[in-house]
Amino acid sequence: MVKTVASGEIVKEVTEKGVRKTYFPKKTENRISHVRPHARNAADTYELPVADKLTGLTEYTKHCFWLNASYVKDEIYLK
Repeated sequence: MVKTVASGEIVKEVTEKGVRKTYFPKKTENRISHVRPHARNAADTYELPVADKLTGLTEYTKHCFWLNASYVKDEIYLK
């Protein structure tokens, strides 16, 4: 995440409906955690250290890390 944000390569594509697809880790890409939006609304943003290369945005909606449910289940029940 640090490298993704610092490099300015956050947005992978913008769909026709204006939805931004990102390079943030998805649940299927990492066994332990993934990133999801956590903003109250579109104005709930953080400033970016480097503008996004695709969109030129200098701020981005807040996101947070989530633990995958399968990982939590395995840690609780299989140990």
